[in-house]
Amino acid sequence: FRSPIWVAAPTPPHTSFAAMSKRLEAIAEGMREAREQLLDAGQLSRLDMDEETVTFEVEGWRGEFTAFLADPYPAGETSVYGPDDQEFQAAGTVTEVIAEVLEKLRALPARSGLGQTASGVTVLDEDDDDAVDDDFDDDLAPILQESNPEPALQCDIDKVCQFMGKDVVSITQLSQETWRVRLCLSDVGGGQDSAITGQTAAAWGLDLQRPLLIELQLPTSGYRPGKVDPAALRSIWQEGFADFALEKQLVQILQDFCHVAGGGSLSSKCTAAPASIPHVLHSSGHANRAGPSEGGYIKGSREDLENHEADDEQLKNLREYENKKTRLIGEALSLQDEAGFFGSLLHYARLRLPTVHEYCAICDRAFHLPPMFLRSVCTNDLCTHQFAEFGTKITTAEGVNTQAEVVDLLVCMLMNAVAAAPARRDLVLDPYPTIYGGEGKRELILHPKNKNLPKLEHYVNQLSSLRDEVIHKMGASWSTLTSRMSAEVADLVKWVVASNRSYLAPLKDEDRIAAFQTPFQYLLISAPPEKEQRFQELKRSHGSSFAFHGSPAENWHSILRNGLKNASNTKLMSFGAAYGPGIYLSTDSNLSMNYAHGSRCGRVPAKGSNTVPPAGEYKRQRTGNRYVGNSDGLVMMALCEVINDDQNLKKIQGRAIWVAPLPEMVITRFFLVFTQEQMRAVNVQTQDHNGKLNQELDRDIRALLRSEE
Repeated sequence: FRSPIWVAAPTPPHTSFAAMSKRLEAIAEGMREAREQLLDAGQLSRLDMDEETVTFEVEGWRGEFTAFLADPYPAGETSVYGPDDQEFQAAGTVTEVIAEVLEKLRALPARSGLGQTASGVTVLDEDDDDAVDDDFDDDLAPILQESNPEPALQCDIDKVCQFMGKDVVSITQLSQETWRVRLCLSDVGGGQDSAITGQTAAAWGLDLQRPLLIELQLPTSGYRPGKVDPAALRSIWQEGFADFALEKQLVQILQDFCHVAGGGSLSSKCTAAPASIPHVLHSSGHANRAGPSEGGYIKGSREDLENHEADDEQLKNLREYENKKTRLIGEALSLQDEAGFFGSLLHYARLRLPTVHEYCAICDRAFHLPPMFLRSVCTNDLCTHQFAEFGTKITTAEGVNTQAEVVDLLVCMLMNAVAAAPARRDLVLDPYPTIYGGEGKRELILHPKNKNLPKLEHYVNQLSSLRDEVIHKMGASWSTLTSRMSAEVADLVKWVVASNRSYLAPLKDEDRIAAFQTPFQYLLISAPPEKEQRFQELKRSHGSSFAFHGSPAENWHSILRNGLKNASNTKLMSFGAAYGPGIYLSTDSNLSMNYAHGSRCGRVPAKGSNTVPPAGEYKRQRTGNRYVGNSDGLVMMALCEVINDDQNLKKIQGRAIWVAPLPEMVITRFFLVFTQEQMRAVNVQTQDHNGKLNQELDRDIRALLRSEE
């Protein structure tokens, strides 16, 4: 397989994070345009980008072109290098630069053994293939005269080919000093027993049908098996899949593996240290971007954590996932004798793909809390800063929760959490927002280690006032309102979406379950894939039923990010535990609504916001683009699937109350939102008080679940 030479263009020493962000967004937009106008149109056979370097192959033209994008972009002049020592200069967007290169290629005189396509681009004549190969060999002779890998490197290549197949590795000499090694990991889904479903892969930015390509650049001499500099691992991608979102995290994962394989310690890299806000940024304003071999991690020990506001459950979670990572590295390293270093590296990549949501998407440290469905970022300062600036390029949360209606729902949950009673506010504002501002986004505006509730209330009130003003005038397109917000408030909306670790999607009009009598019905996926896999195993043994879980609107900001927990007899408990500890559910919607009722969406809405606009009066209020709160209070509850394990599931006779002591027995499936008026009209039972199943409703729910898989 053929892929690019990954060489990052230098970044000017005093470029601010804000300028970098704007530049990267412009380049990303240029790449999207080039794919549509050139790649999809057949003028290019391949188009890729790594950081600020674009590589492409022209249809019918042998060889690869590398463009080092100008700074400033797109006003500056971009240098493009191609085969046969070609060099071009062009200004403009990615599309404009490549189009100018194509024009110059068409103008080149035809060479012996070369022909012209219909578009005028020079192509290879198959009859003269050998002759042209001789020309290429002559041109490259000074570089390739010592083209055989040294024995140690060749031995590792032979081992991985014997262990995994000859197509798993390719090696190319880039210069007299550098080898480029490409590894190909097929079957990224891990087979039928893998926890990564198509739905999970889509949410993570992974294509299960495409191989994972890994590039290393190694010196042509001095290779020692297993002693590979982490910096040699340059990039990871899936060919032709523009939505691939795991590169940053997988590069970090495999660089850590190289570090450990070379004799380094993993312990200092896996321990999440308490954040130390003042000195994460250097005086120049740049975040510490040193790689693993350069000591770029925030230092800390387990003892630091044990003395820093961590309870026993958090320490247990941290140790569990630290130990898991160590175990997986050990398993991969055990293959080195048989599969060589490259084989063990590929095996570790395969082992870690199903675990990416269990660790920070930037530094790959373990979390203090159990994983959720979507990938997220830890609370270390460097990670939170990078996430605040480049969240869309790090996790997929902001990409999969894009419907304006979902954004509005998440904003309402934050408003409720901020408006909670003081005794509960700290508990339900979990996580607390992290916002950077000022020049270069270097100033901490909001941070969980230095909470400023009056400032947060001020920002939330701005959101609430703006929402009240437009709620009956237009659809819930928060992105169109950013010009009317301060920069800090706009960043708060962005954080609310990007920090969400659950997947929410409004059901189409034709898919809604009529019995619930609310248009605000959503698919809700919060369980990580391994929990879903375990749930399906239990379901095959015991079967399942459906029940409601109601909780005040102020709690859902935390639930969507930390999961539905057994909060009985803890500080998180809202209503007591009269029937013992566990997750409380009900087969009666009215009973669950009693637990969910009573919170407001932020402050009291403006006059007139208690009425739902007549159908058709506001045409933009369509599914996916509606404001979810047209009244002075929202009632929120989840429809859950519950394992019918009579040994563990406690059913309170005559009360329609179930208590599930084990979180693995409960999975959220759908999310329902009601206005005060809608709530009074709903009376739904999944089972009656004697346990008789509502078969029609059960059938409708299961059919809807199958359609959403």
